[in-house]
Formats: sequence, structure tokens, C-alpha cells
Amino acid sequence: MPAILTHDLFGQGVLEDVTSLLKVRSAAERDAFLLGNQGPDPLFYLVVDPLMHKWSPLGNALHDTSGATVLLALREAALRLEGRERSVARAYVAGFACHWLLDSTVHPFVYWWQNGLCSAGVPGLDESAAPRVHAEIERDLDEMVLFATTGRTVERWRPHEHALAASRSTLAAIDKLYFYATLWIFERAIDPRTFSVSVREFRLVQRLFDSPSGKKRAVLGTVESLVTRSPFSLVRSMAHRPRACDTSDFDNRDHGAWENPFTHEASTASFWDLYDAARARVLPVLDELLAPEFDLEAARALTADLNFEGAPTSPDERVAW
Repeated sequence: MPAILTHDLFGQGVLEDVTSLLKVRSAAERDAFLLGNQGPDPLFYLVVDPLMHKWSPLGNALHDTSGATVLLALREAALRLEGRERSVARAYVAGFACHWLLDSTVHPFVYWWQNGLCSAGVPGLDESAAPRVHAEIERDLDEMVLFATTGRTVERWRPHEHALAASRSTLAAIDKLYFYATLWIFERAIDPRTFSVSVREFRLVQRLFDSPSGKKRAVLGTVESLVTRSPFSLVRSMAHRPRACDTSDFDNRDHGAWENPFTHEASTASFWDLYDAARARVLPVLDELLAPEFDLEAARALTADLNFEGAPTSPDERVAW
């Protein structure tokens, strides 16, 4: 994933055009679209819930599954709902497609950085630290995107206050989407409250990580390192810093050469090149996704058989979880 701020600001940046395309009429639909821009990411946070953590692998399963399969399943699930719930679900699916679009475009770039850092020969910095390295890269990019697009840092723009907004009734409609889509994709029935609980846990963790001064981040990171006996802390790598800077060590603004680790395609694109390329595709992608004749063949053409990681996949494959 690009992280929470980048996804939310990406959605905010296209909201006016998408509102016109979808004929969004309510605040609930707007909230659903912006929440959709977080994609399956809230599901990762089910790990903190002792009663629901068994469903947390669904987040990775959806990221690894064919984007064509996932988008088609969610679209079809939305069409099964009625009235207000259908409108909310449709807006959510549009936002979810934006998440896939940004993820599949930017993720290979992030993984290229991650692989390079984990193989640089730094003691202790190997594949075992990959999740923390991944989070560090995306957190740094997140801070850059926030300041570049709003002129603010997390001292004035708190993630838990500006993202993840949705009422209980909105979340209930999206719960139905996930229930039906998961049943169709994986042939598994999940708890009907899975998504709404994951959003509440995501909000909780964002509040916990909120540390503009850095003091709470340092304390939590130290405790984590003592418990895990690792020099690298996931808390420290995810908690945003009040960094008033419109650049990142990982933005490739000088257009150095890098290679897509999944396709081995060479590129010199910067982060902003990739971000803008994804943004330019939003309306064409949504036009196709919402067309009456949209089917698996059209979904495969739309996604180029890429999953959320940006890796080529087959719609026939099913990720075990």
C-alpha cells in the first residue's frame, strides 16, 4: 500500500470529478468513496481484535488476488444491494478501484526500494525486516504527499481525524459487499461485521500512533523493540512525523533508473510521475468498471491482470488464507 494519507489525499484530489461521474448526492456516498480509497488495508488491523483477528489474513489475500477478480466481485455485490445501500456500495467500489489503481502503479517502485535496502548488507537489515522497511518507505512518502498537497504536517492534519470517516449505516452496507465478494472469490463466509470492525480498529491504531511530538512514538517503539528483541520497530516506521518537507529520500526526483521487481521492466519514473499517471486513469477506469457490459474479460483488460502489488496474476488463481 501507499499508506493512509496518500490514499486519502489521492481520493480527495479526484473527488470532484468522481462526484460528477457517479452523480454522488449524499455525504454517505462521499464518505464511502473516500473510505474505498483505503481498499482492503483496514482488514490488516483486525490483528488487534482478539475476537476478529482470524479474519485479518483476508487483507493480504485480497492484495495478492487478481485485481480483475476482486473488482468484478465487488461490482457484482454492489449490484445486488438496493436503494441507499446500493448507492453507498457503488461509491465505495469506485474508491476501491482507485486504491487498486494507485497500489498497482506505485507498489513495484516501493518494492524496488525495499529489496535494495534489505539486500544492502546492513547488519540485521535483511528480509526479516522487510515489513518495517516497507512501512518506513511509505510513511516517508506519506509525509511528503501531505505537505506537498496541503502545506500541513500531522501537527495540523491528524490521520485519525481526516480519514476513515463513515457512519454505522454506511459501514453496514460495505460489510455486505465484503461478505458476498469474499464468498464468491474464496468460497468462504466471513463474519458479517468483518469490515466495519476493521475500520474501527484502524481508527483506534491511528489514534494510538498519533505522536506529532515524537514522544509517544519513541516510548511505544522502545517497548516494541524490547518485546520483539528487534532493533527495528514497526511503530516507529508507521507513526507519522511532523515533517514539513515536499520531498522524500524515496521519491526518485532525479529520475534514477530502477526495475519493476515483478516484470523486470526498466523505468526512470519518479513517485510523482507514477502518482500522476494513476490519477490520469481514474475516470477512464471508473467509466469501464461501471459500464453495464463489464465482465471478467473487460476486467482483465482493465487491470492488465495486475493485483494490488502490481504483480501479474491469473484470475483462475485463488490465494489460500
